[in-house]
Amino acid sequence: MAITSTTLSADLSATALSMTVASGTGFPTAGDTTPQSYIVRIDDEYMVAVLQPTSGSIKLRSRGYYGTAAAAHDTLSRVLVSASPADFSATPVGADVPLPPYRPDTATIGEDVTFTSAGVAATVRDTIYSITKATAAAITLVAPSKAQDGIELTFTSQTAAAHVITATSLLGDGASGSPHTTATFAAFIGASLTLKAQNGIWNVVANVGVTIT
Repeated sequence: MAITSTTLSADLSATALSMTVASGTGFPTAGDTTPQSYIVRIDDEYMVAVLQPTSGSIKLRSRGYYGTAAAAHDTLSRVLVSASPADFSATPVGADVPLPPYRPDTATIGEDVTFTSAGVAATVRDTIYSITKATAAAITLVAPSKAQDGIELTFTSQTAAAHVITATSLLGDGASGSPHTTATFAAFIGASLTLKAQNGIWNVVANVGVTIT
């Protein structure tokens, strides 16, 4: 077997047991009423798909599979599916699960998003965000707490769009006028920005194709 890739067509909550995908190819056959077990990965969560009542509408039996945590996933998140668990990465040596807790979290941004104070406060691990919105995404950051010093957020563009991160007077880039407010991505796949929480602001530690003003 082989892994098939598609994307979510709508947001998926952390408790939902059904999802809509752009293509049902690779999932149980559309209209089949006999439950099967297909392994699905979205961001840092594994789950089990069992039915496809209509094309692109997927029924899930289990969330948070393989020791992962059930989480909300944004529209346009990449969806990987296979009938064979062996197609996915094996558990690393010394780990108990395929996605051990020492690796950074991964998540998808498929639409405009504002990281509220509560949302940022919940971030306790380094996180890599893939931006998949086809047009320019508007991303708003608030200040990290000082208890979060050292946490890194990395934003990588997966589309040729000029995404914009706004963090009012919070982007410490080591240039005149720092801390700045706006980070504008070049409209090319691969533009990226890594920010580290430090003393209540986001210090820029890596920048590929992003203009900060």
